[in-house]
Amino acid sequence: MRFLHPGLCLRSEVIEEQGLTITEAAALLKVTRTALSNVCNGKADISVEMSLRIAKVFGGTAEIWQRVQMSYNIHIATPKIEKLKLKPYIPSEEKKKRRKLASSVS
Repeated sequence: MRFLHPGLCLRSEVIEEQGLTITEAAALLKVTRTALSNVCNGKADISVEMSLRIAKVFGGTAEIWQRVQMSYNIHIATPKIEKLKLKPYIPSEEKKKRRKLASSVS
């Protein structure tokens, strides 16, 4: 499954759907054209502040934009983390004994 950067969705589903240019939308959001362009081209994440601006100007909620961004970030990060072959931490018996002893003293 291919995940699209949320900025691409913002551009096609919100900005272009309203018949706006990036420059016009940036003015409405009170951000620079460069900042919005970076988001809309997938070069920058949708920040919390940008999410709030989008919700205020175009409707919806900041939370939905943040959920979409977080899902995208997890999708992108997962293969990198899997390559590390991380393993769960399992404390040794000695560490368990020390921890138990320390908690009984407190």
